[in-house]
Amino acid sequence: MHCYALPVIIIKMEQKSNKTIVLECYRKIIRDLDFSLVDTYISDNYIQHSPTVKDGKAGLLQMLGFLKTLPQPAGHGPSPIIRTIAQGDLVAVHLDVKFMNQQVALVDIFRVTDGKIAEHWDVGQVLTGDDSGDITMTNGATVINELADAEKSKALITTFFTGVLEEGNAAVDYVSGDFIEHDISNGLSTLAGGKTVLHQLIAEGDFVVAHCEVKKANSSFAKIDIFRVAANKIAEHWSVTQAVPGLMAHGNGMF
Repeated sequence: MHCYALPVIIIKMEQKSNKTIVLECYRKIIRDLDFSLVDTYISDNYIQHSPTVKDGKAGLLQMLGFLKTLPQPAGHGPSPIIRTIAQGDLVAVHLDVKFMNQQVALVDIFRVTDGKIAEHWDVGQVLTGDDSGDITMTNGATVINELADAEKSKALITTFFTGVLEEGNAAVDYVSGDFIEHDISNGLSTLAGGKTVLHQLIAEGDFVVAHCEVKKANSSFAKIDIFRVAANKIAEHWSVTQAVPGLMAHGNGMF
C-alpha cells in the first residue's frame, strides 16, 4: 500500500483597501440601510464628530434609524459619490446628496483601523440656485492620476497654506493659468479672511484634501478643501464650509 502526501494548498485572502471598506459601507449600510452589517464595518470604539449625530455605534444606529423613516427613492439612481481620496488610514469622500428637500455638497472623512471604520468627520454645505451653471460645487475632474506623486501634491498644498496664511502671499501665486474654481462664494481668494488651523491633509495622486478650522470674528467654521494639482500648481479647487454649532450631540468637537 502506497501513501501519497497530498499537497497543502494555502489560499491567501486579499485584504480590502480602506477605500473599498468605506465604499462598501456606503452601499450596504447607508444606501441599503442594512443595519445587520454595522458590526462588520464599524468599530466598537467608533468616534463621531458630525455635530448632530450622537457618539459611538449607538448614535450611528439611531441616525440610520431616522434615515429609514424618510421617503425612500424608487430604485437606487445615480451614486451621490463624486470623488474618493485615500491615504494611510484616512478616506475622504466628496458627495452631492439630496437630504430633507435640500441639495447638499458634503465631504465625509473616515479613519479606518483594523478593517473597520473607527472615526468620522463631516462638513456639509447647502447648494443654492447660484450653483446651477457649467461649473458647480461638485462637478469637474474625478479620476485620480495615480502616476502623480502624492507627497509632492501634499507638499504644494502645505506650502500654499503657509504662504497665504502665514506669509501673506496671494493665493493666485499658487494656481495654474487654467485654474478652475468650484466655490465662487468661498474660494481660494477668500482664504486669508480669518484665522485658519489645518487639522488634516489627505493626498492621493494629484488630489489633496485639507480639513480646516476657520475662525472669523466670534464665529468658528469647519471647512474642507479639495485640490487637484497639475505641474506643481493648483489646477482645480472645491470646498464645503459649515458653521460649528455651540451645542453638539457629543463632546468630541468637529475636528
